[in-house]
Amino acid sequence: MVDLNIINGKVFVENKLIETSLSIDKGKIVAISKTSSLPSAEDTINAENRIILPGGIDVHTHILDLIFSYREDFFTGTQAAASGGITTFLEMPMGIEGKSFIDVFDMQLNAMQEKSLIDFGIIGAAGHNNIDTIRNLATRGAIAFKTFMLNAPEELSELQNLSAKNDFFLMQIFSKIAETGLVSSVHAENDSIISHEIERLISAGKKDFQAHTESRPSIAEEESCVRAMILANKARVKLNLVHMSSKDSFNLVKLAKNRGIDVSCEITPHHLFLTAEEAERIGSWAKSDPPLRSKKHVVAAWEALNDGTIDIIASDHSPYSHEEKNINNKENKIFDVGSGTPGIETMVPLMIDAVSKKRISLKRFVDVLSTNPAKRFGLYPRKGIIALNAYADLIIVDRNREYTLKNEEMFTKQKITIFDGQKLQGKIEKTIIRGNIVYDEGQFLKDKGYGRFITP
Repeated sequence: MVDLNIINGKVFVENKLIETSLSIDKGKIVAISKTSSLPSAEDTINAENRIILPGGIDVHTHILDLIFSYREDFFTGTQAAASGGITTFLEMPMGIEGKSFIDVFDMQLNAMQEKSLIDFGIIGAAGHNNIDTIRNLATRGAIAFKTFMLNAPEELSELQNLSAKNDFFLMQIFSKIAETGLVSSVHAENDSIISHEIERLISAGKKDFQAHTESRPSIAEEESCVRAMILANKARVKLNLVHMSSKDSFNLVKLAKNRGIDVSCEITPHHLFLTAEEAERIGSWAKSDPPLRSKKHVVAAWEALNDGTIDIIASDHSPYSHEEKNINNKENKIFDVGSGTPGIETMVPLMIDAVSKKRISLKRFVDVLSTNPAKRFGLYPRKGIIALNAYADLIIVDRNREYTLKNEEMFTKQKITIFDGQKLQGKIEKTIIRGNIVYDEGQFLKDKGYGRFITP
């Protein structure tokens, strides 16, 4: 007897939906067959008129529980994730004054083991002043590394010391990460261009939402992504360019891939679904780095997503308190509020709706939200696919069910989404992790600490 059978649904297997059933035992898929051929099970889910897809893997989150639990903690953040079809997430590094990055890694691991509802990995810090700890972090189980090509502003103290500072240190960082065989995730923006633009705009009294957009022109991203690809190729490191947003950046990544450079390209849902003009009506909650851009960049993003240039969709989940996002009590208005917005809860639902509207195929949906993240970060074929012996990380979806995203129904601690009021088609009913139902129609059936630490 097995633990669970899922019967009568359409399952995404070998790049297509087929009418079949699944048997799950000890967390893994042990049979994909007609219902009549399955072994008996302790529990059965009847998925008639439903589709079963691999769970989402979010490779870019900033829950930052340790010192910012008032914004989000690893329990509320992973409740939000589970409700949104995410079964595995990778948390970014952070800095804590007086603590080494090794100390913080261990603190993150302990807190996530205690609180996380879903499976998790930890991305290690790789800044100019901790190059010598990269090997140690890899030994501890870091799944990848994160580096900024620009300096963090003063209000983002948790990101201080994660910068490469200059190309000399960036080359050293890449070389050291290459020795581990892990991925180097890079925030590629030109610090000099941005810092001078911010200074110019503030001096001119421009401090509104569009001033932030103007302060980070697309050339700041394009120049830096080229520089990162050249240096990463020289160091023979696996490069992941995070939250890309520019039309020319996509073209440059495509060119680099055609020339054999080992680079993957990541994008957020907010860069796919919102233009800068639309985001202005939302206000500071839509502030992100790089900024949301004009329609031509959004159109180019969808083209790059569908032609395979973009490999991964990730949320860049970055919660703040409502007070922190209030520009009315800030001297420099938009420039004094943090960049980022909650997104782990809405990423998969938005993309399910995009499939319903035929903006993307179901195969590409699975590629960019499950299979590609798993392959890039060393989790495949344990995760990211529905196949024999893979972990049973699944979502069950009613493709025809329509609903509306509402702030008050969010599970994230701040009860906010920049997509409030948006109508979607295709509702996630159940999220299953390692064969156990974690989320079921608004209810959580597992408690904090169910999530497991995963390593490549």
